Amino acid sequence: MVKHPLLNDVFKTTFIITAVFLVSQHSFAQTKYGITAGAGKTALFKFPFGPEDYNRYSSAGSFWGGITADIPLSKNGINLFTSAIYKNRGYKYAMQNTTGANNSKKDSAYTQKVNYADVNLTLLKKFAMGGGNSFFAGTGPSVSIFTGGKENIQVNYFGTAVPPANYTKTNLTAGSVPGTYKPTFISWNFAAGFQIDKFSVWLNAGIPLSDYYQDAANAVKHKLKTFGINAGYTLFTTDKDKKYKRKDKKDQRKEDRADRKLPVAVVVIDSLGDADGDGIINKDDKCPGHKGVAKYNGCPVPDTDGDGITDDADKCPLVSGPVTNNGCPLFSDSVKTAPLGDTILYTIYFEPAKSVLRSDAYKKLTEVVNKLKANSKLKAIFSGHTDNAGNEIANDKRALERAVISADYVASFYIDRTRLLINSFGNKRPVADLNDPLVQWKNRRVEIRIFESRE
Repeated sequence: MVKHPLLNDVFKTTFIITAVFLVSQHSFAQTKYGITAGAGKTALFKFPFGPEDYNRYSSAGSFWGGITADIPLSKNGINLFTSAIYKNRGYKYAMQNTTGANNSKKDSAYTQKVNYADVNLTLLKKFAMGGGNSFFAGTGPSVSIFTGGKENIQVNYFGTAVPPANYTKTNLTAGSVPGTYKPTFISWNFAAGFQIDKFSVWLNAGIPLSDYYQDAANAVKHKLKTFGINAGYTLFTTDKDKKYKRKDKKDQRKEDRADRKLPVAVVVIDSLGDADGDGIINKDDKCPGHKGVAKYNGCPVPDTDGDGITDDADKCPLVSGPVTNNGCPLFSDSVKTAPLGDTILYTIYFEPAKSVLRSDAYKKLTEVVNKLKANSKLKAIFSGHTDNAGNEIANDKRALERAVISADYVASFYIDRTRLLINSFGNKRPVADLNDPLVQWKNRRVEIRIFESRE
């Protein structure tokens, strides 16, 4: 019976696919999911292979397509590349008789096409080439599961008493006994190619480790080898950046639900009246229900940093501070004025896809403030950088935002803005491998260089 071996193979394949999925989900780095297609040649190995067989067997065209998962395993560019594909294999076989009586076989030609579902596990080594491009090479096993096949036979005859040719088509069957096609066979694959952004192209060779057919006499075994070219495209990537985005969306939904729970008062307001009595008519008042000032279009004076001091009275409206220091953070003026020898470098880091100062950034920025306070000849240049998660325009914008917010914080301590310079480089000046997710955090940064002005 074919049923039991096939069920066993399906179970094994399902187990492999499940294991690969779990690895990809718990991977510490980016996992890329995509599609692939390819074409090539399939040739037959026959054992034993007699001298007469050299002219009988020839290769046949093959094609395939399926899904892929590229899972980083280490920071050294070692990846597990997996795929589940449908593959059409085949070969051609011809036999000739030079003599014979009328109505006897003259020659015959067999064209066989066998379909398989392949599960491939390839261990790759990637070599970064810059700009998100890389060369890769690898090897690994492949399990081929029989899904069906057909064999076309053309027979020619001597003489004229029968038609010159006769064609038949046979459906191939799988089983565990000689004379049937094996439910599964195993190959070992070799691959090498290039990855350019989301596209990849590679050559692939599959060397059989087990036979796919054994004749009824249990004397001859057949194996299939495949060589071809593949093209792939990354559809989407799961990474930490997307996790942050999902988290942000989740938090926003919570805030939206909270807002919906607040009581809403419906008020009909005369457009020419002054409902809140602040001297600004309702049609020009952005906050008609709250007494405000003209400077803020009828709204109360805001408190941007939330320190309890309105922006009009807050000397540092972007950074919270105590009332005793006019709303600015406290800092030490005890830094000794001293000549600057070499350029001083500070680096602060940012979360993926964010331009908000982290808690660990304030200590370094305060050091920058103290240096600039201690020596009026010093200037600082803020250079913003990103990883390569976004497109070039978005990365340049985010790098600029990171540099500006860092400079704004320093300026809030009464540092003249003419002493603060800003640069934005996007992902053009990485300090760590852009293809290694483990060190991408080093690229999400602002570098602050303090130097002495020669003016």
